Amino acid sequence: MVMEDDWDPKGPKRTKDPQMPEINIPPMVANILRGGAIVLVILLIFSAVFGSIFVSVGAGQVGVKFSQFGGVMDDELGEGLHIVPPWISVTKYSVRSEMYTMSGRAAEGEVVGDDQINALTNEGLTLGLDISVRYRLVADDASVVHSKLGTSYAQKIIRPTIKSVIREVVSGQTAMAIYGEQRDLVATEMQLEMEKALVGDGIIVEEVLLRNVQLPTKIADAIESKLQADQDAQRMIFVKQKEQLEAERRIIEANGIANATIVEATGEAEALRLVNQELSKNPKLINYKYIQMLESQEVQTLIVPSDQGIILDATA
Repeated sequence: MVMEDDWDPKGPKRTKDPQMPEINIPPMVANILRGGAIVLVILLIFSAVFGSIFVSVGAGQVGVKFSQFGGVMDDELGEGLHIVPPWISVTKYSVRSEMYTMSGRAAEGEVVGDDQINALTNEGLTLGLDISVRYRLVADDASVVHSKLGTSYAQKIIRPTIKSVIREVVSGQTAMAIYGEQRDLVATEMQLEMEKALVGDGIIVEEVLLRNVQLPTKIADAIESKLQADQDAQRMIFVKQKEQLEAERRIIEANGIANATIVEATGEAEALRLVNQELSKNPKLINYKYIQMLESQEVQTLIVPSDQGIILDATA
């Protein structure tokens, strides 16, 4: 119950909490905070009405900006989070290495079904080629590509360039060169020609893979036969060289044996000559050598020629 003497028309008085310090914010700082809050609210309203103002560009990507008031802008957005005005839209492009494949297999390539390239050689033969081209978009030229070609630039410029260059290069080659040992050289020539054609459009060709070459059946059989014949010829050359080396080895071995025999015979002849020379000087030397031989033998009885005298066993 409130007594009349305690009633205060201005309301109850508030007492200050001695534990809560009073914070004094300068007017300038308060105005700045108030302005920032207003700007943030306005941006959120624009974001809700026109779309998000925050754009995230992923790894290996570049963002191309398009202004509703000025068209495509030259300054591309790099990787990371960006804040853009609501009237600017961003289209993202990959600047990583990409692969464009044209193949006769239905499960391969950018186009479903048979997408093999048919080209004529300088002999008038039709070859079927499976091609893979590795390329990448130049980050600084993404805005130009967006203005000229759009996001489907691979279909608009890369695909027709591949067909044109492949047919032009093949027309100056033989089927054997493309199918055989010069395939890598032909692929390198294709890459150089594609680079010349696409560098002006902001596209770098990194590699051309000539994955498969399909020949007419008769030509394929003829080439296979020729390749087999070449391999057989190379094998025969190897066998011939091996046999020639073996024959040379045998000749060297035979010469060595012959030389050894000659040396041995020469030695024996010289030994006989010396023996004969000594015997001619002392004829009884042979008897002495004969007796020495007998001393090493256990001889009980010995028959000798009558003119040699009688030899008795001294141990008997």
